[in-house]
Amino acid sequence: MMNRKISLLTAYSLGLFFCGYISTVSGTIQGSNGLNTWGVPQLSDNLIARKSYPWCEGVYDPTAANCKKYDFSTNSTECIEPKNCTTFYDIHDFKSETQTASVIKFAELITNVFENGNTKMGYAYVQALGDGRGYTCGYIGFTTGTNDANYVVQQFNKRFPKNTAFAKYTKELERLSELPYCHNPDARNDTSALGGFPKVWADQACNNPNFIQTQLDVGRAMYAEPALRFAAQYNVTSPLGFALFYDTIIQHGWQYTEPTINLPRILHFTGTRSKFKTEYDYLQAFLKNRRELMCCVTGDDDTWSSSADRVEDLQRVLTDWAGNKDLKNPVTLKNYGVTVKGTEQIEYDTAECSSKTVPKNWTLPASATVVLPTSCANATKGN
Repeated sequence: MMNRKISLLTAYSLGLFFCGYISTVSGTIQGSNGLNTWGVPQLSDNLIARKSYPWCEGVYDPTAANCKKYDFSTNSTECIEPKNCTTFYDIHDFKSETQTASVIKFAELITNVFENGNTKMGYAYVQALGDGRGYTCGYIGFTTGTNDANYVVQQFNKRFPKNTAFAKYTKELERLSELPYCHNPDARNDTSALGGFPKVWADQACNNPNFIQTQLDVGRAMYAEPALRFAAQYNVTSPLGFALFYDTIIQHGWQYTEPTINLPRILHFTGTRSKFKTEYDYLQAFLKNRRELMCCVTGDDDTWSSSADRVEDLQRVLTDWAGNKDLKNPVTLKNYGVTVKGTEQIEYDTAECSSKTVPKNWTLPASATVVLPTSCANATKGN
């Protein structure tokens, strides 16, 4: 698979995904964690990007002057150890909206190009990347070290109890998921007790449509539903607007355990929707802030700034608002050399599986609703 380093950011953003929420009311955190209005610590000067890329030049040049507005100051950006198993902003009282299945699929295909370099969903992908997160698996990089791969397995076991392919890994996946979050990469990276796990995951993905649907159901609960809620809360109603929020939440996450950059932080700097005359104007500002922040903030290897080319592509797509706002026409992602039509098949992994065509009689089961757990008590019980 291509461009998997971006999926590492997705995995990091997930953190302890299934350990509850931090309450928000009108975009303000309730409680004291030393956070700004969206629960994000101020950033220190040493996080300003030092390298430059073509898409991080001009107004996006990561100079101290250009990056000043993003609150680069003295507060620590060290990992935040969740308290009372709380990692997510509470968005249960946010408004919600719906998008058609074809729109959600279109958004997934666009993001898959950025994540994997093409429109082929990598359901069977499994790799130990040495990033402190164990195995990275599946079409959006579920990881064994951050509990989300564990949750996929739990949901699969719960829905299809007669399938025991993952039975021998259940206890170890739960053990890894319960480890302390911060400053513990070696322990969470451990795959020594997961012998054979990559083959089992790949075999199920290539031969069992039930496992594909489980990945989709969990992935959509993690990303699509929160993206819909954030979009509705900010009065973003277009299919393209949803796709922009979806891609942002896939790459950057929506929880305070990722203090450097996340969807709420970008929304904070963009401002309220009411400040802008049209949704198009708002989304322009949203992408501009996302790209500026990515160019300004660096990880150890400038991964954020190096991947801001995806936002440049999204800005091009947004420019043709009339033609693209409803996601009914093909969109070209110039930097990645791919045109997404929205009609590509996403039911089978022709990239990782030996068959390069969808097997005969391959049919996914009906989608099932996945409810993400909201407390430590049920975080690893699949409730």
